[in-house]
Amino acid sequence: MLCLLMLFVHLTTMAQVQNNPPMRQVLSSGGASAVLPWGSIDYTVGEIMVWTYAPGTTPLNVKVLTQGFQQPNTANSSLDANVIFANASCIGANNGSASLNLLSATGPVTYYWLPPLGDSTANVANLAPGVYYFHMDDGNFTLDDSVVIGETQVDCADSLHFYHGITPNGDNNNDAWIIDGIAFIKDNSVTIFNRWGDLVWKATDYDNVTDGKVWKGTNSKGGELPDATYFYVVEANGKTYKGWVELTH
Repeated sequence: MLCLLMLFVHLTTMAQVQNNPPMRQVLSSGGASAVLPWGSIDYTVGEIMVWTYAPGTTPLNVKVLTQGFQQPNTANSSLDANVIFANASCIGANNGSASLNLLSATGPVTYYWLPPLGDSTANVANLAPGVYYFHMDDGNFTLDDSVVIGETQVDCADSLHFYHGITPNGDNNNDAWIIDGIAFIKDNSVTIFNRWGDLVWKATDYDNVTDGKVWKGTNSKGGELPDATYFYVVEANGKTYKGWVELTH
């Protein structure tokens, strides 16, 4: 059972400045509007501004400006994005995803994810449930936020389906032994035995697709197994499944 929850969030930069440590500053001796690197703001005569940023983990500095008498306008930024993300579809699955859909920017955009995900792109996948922070930078403006990948309450191990036949003859029909639902369960293991109880093939993280992670009627060295009845033991989500598969070329 595949149960994906797609969520859509719209982000835009807000009036922000950066300094560290926090400080106070009078922007002008007269009330007016100012255009700063982070956007535009209106202020009154001698108004005090407090600049801060947190949490201080480079480059994810969430910049905050506190104004005295008059609140800032929305920043005059051209960096804007939507976030589309999907929760993990099964208990124990690491198949959440997130996508930063760029709406506007003033230059080439770079991306950074924390914790690091091995790449710096707008689209990330195979996410375990948890909180992921991202930073976007177009050379003039930055955008910092987070996305929460949740975990559904669907126990895919309860909906695994095992087929009892495999015909690896190269006709692209039943050439591999498919286990419905197994790809959504992390740390699974599959072992295949012959009728005498000898181990002939095994794999971890069985995914129905990747060579070495789906059984195609061969032994562990890739040699073709003879037609016969074989027996499987599958460990998934703390449960053990046993049964048989008829191999026919």
